[in-house]
Amino acid sequence: MTQPPVPLPRAVAEDAAPPGTKLLPGWLFVAMATFIGLNLRAALGSVPPLLPPITDELGLSSTTQGMLTSVAILFTGLCAPVGQKLGARIGPERATAVMLGTLAVGCSIRLVADHTWVFLLSSAVAGVGMGGATALLPSLIAHHVPKIRGIAMGLYSTGLAMGVAVAAWIAVPTDAWLGGWKPALALWGLIALVTLALWLCATPRLRRAYPSREVTGLVVNHRLPWRSRTAWWVTWYTTAAMIIGFSGLAWVTPLYVELGVPDQRAAGYFVAFQVVQLAGMLTLPWLTDYTRDRRPLLALVLVSSAVGIACLLIDPLGLVWPAMCLFGTGAGGGSTLALVLLVDVASSQADAARLSGMVMLVAYVAGAFAPVLLGVLHDLTGAYTAGYSVILALILGVLVTIPAFRPDRRLENPALGHPASVSPSQGQSARR
Repeated sequence: MTQPPVPLPRAVAEDAAPPGTKLLPGWLFVAMATFIGLNLRAALGSVPPLLPPITDELGLSSTTQGMLTSVAILFTGLCAPVGQKLGARIGPERATAVMLGTLAVGCSIRLVADHTWVFLLSSAVAGVGMGGATALLPSLIAHHVPKIRGIAMGLYSTGLAMGVAVAAWIAVPTDAWLGGWKPALALWGLIALVTLALWLCATPRLRRAYPSREVTGLVVNHRLPWRSRTAWWVTWYTTAAMIIGFSGLAWVTPLYVELGVPDQRAAGYFVAFQVVQLAGMLTLPWLTDYTRDRRPLLALVLVSSAVGIACLLIDPLGLVWPAMCLFGTGAGGGSTLALVLLVDVASSQADAARLSGMVMLVAYVAGAFAPVLLGVLHDLTGAYTAGYSVILALILGVLVTIPAFRPDRRLENPALGHPASVSPSQGQSARR
């Protein structure tokens, strides 16, 4: 006998687009996600090229220079669960808007960063916005464009890399045009406000019904999956990818400046490091839409990073272009595949969001210490060799564990006694 349609509860109906509203086309949603990605790392990329004038004015040691990046990364990790929890309460689209506003405030504070503590405060506030939005975007992509989530994730990751690259490339010129490093850094607060305005315009056409606890026969779990073995494997890989990427983000430019390369050329090497990531970010996720086993691609990006870092250790000036290309390809491809893994093992938007909250919390907190570690080792040894040797050893350690990422892994939910809280088919049935 045909089952009567399940009525939508009030909690779900309120999270749906208003009746008669035409939903945003998938391609436009992907474009918005990419544009948001442009904002989410610019606050990090704009700092390294301007470290010389910042250091001169604020009197920073190498360790404190590393903290300028590490504080933002640390708060990105600490506040990733905040974004996930806020998304569960007010809806992921609205929560994303709140986080973009927070990012805009954090970047704008740099306009008055006359003391080190003010700069660190701006980094912390910006990190809150970056962390919350970073936790929300993968689940939004999986929910709104599930059929092209690999390509969409690649374009979003490309936006992250392009944001860093553009911010790094224009940092020195805008320092000159705007009369100092403070307005050059605060410029990204204005750009974040523009992004927020565009997102708010799109939100009424984006919001759809999400599975709710009130839907008969369904249980949605919003707790972080600390007891899931699969969650910890994804966290392990993502953490390593973050440490690898952030070590390059924070120290590629200072490394070459110390070797006597002019500031703008050193910034150019860093931009090349970022731009090279785009090929990996666009190609690898596209391949994941047509393949199930991620292990060959995971091994490929790790080997690429290892060879690139080895070039930095052997001859950073003579092998600068192989180093930037291989290191950049590995770092970019690794970070994108981490997002794909996150969505692969989740069977619902709620699972993707809570896994994202856990993964980003651990990965970004651990990744935050990479720039500081390299700074401390530089202060102790007078060179970057020790720091990059540690990163190389980490890569080799991750390579050994690649066989664990088999295609049939799914997020376990011990509290409910089955692999996923809500399956896609259940969610679709509930919405119907």
